[in-house]
Amino acid sequence: MAAVLTVRAATAADVEPLAELLAQSCVLDPVVAWSMRDYAIRYLTMHQFFTAELEFGVRHGIVDVAGDRDGVAIWYPHPADRLVGAEHLRRRLRACGDRHGPYTHYASTAAQLEPVGRHHHLAFLAAAPWFRGRGIGAALLAAHHIRLDRIAMPAVVDASSPRFQAFYTRHGYHLVRKANLPAGGPPLWSMRRGGPPPPMAAALRVG
Repeated sequence: MAAVLTVRAATAADVEPLAELLAQSCVLDPVVAWSMRDYAIRYLTMHQFFTAELEFGVRHGIVDVAGDRDGVAIWYPHPADRLVGAEHLRRRLRACGDRHGPYTHYASTAAQLEPVGRHHHLAFLAAAPWFRGRGIGAALLAAHHIRLDRIAMPAVVDASSPRFQAFYTRHGYHLVRKANLPAGGPPLWSMRRGGPPPPMAAALRVG
């Protein structure tokens, strides 16, 4: 890898390789494993999901690419236009196919954690599995944090594991609330960077 890791905006030409990277990176994620217990179909479903997500993100969000497509971050400004938000949800549900039920539970829980007011939401952050531990995620965060700090814009993310919670904590995020997905699902940690100090963390159970 180059000594200096470059970060650039994604284009339509990046969608397919980045969808593959995201699908490979998330197959063992606790939320993905909970929503799709059949490992055999998990990768194919997530590849379809991330293809739709990246197509939407390139048009309506902020998609950053690190290095030679070695990592990706997908951000969305909030609050979003209602029609655009409805289109986003429809695309995600179609991409999940007949496995959209657990995703609907996840989306409902995540929506309850979404704060009011203007902020940027980090929807997905991933580095190629073979390049983890080389600072790719940190570089992607830093690139967008610079933009956010210029306009005093808070950032929000839902961490899906204690490891990710610790990662975001190291990069200036604070725990706001914790939610448990229904039917014995894993927890989500709602975290925030910048803006007013977050309120005292409170537990939230959905379902």
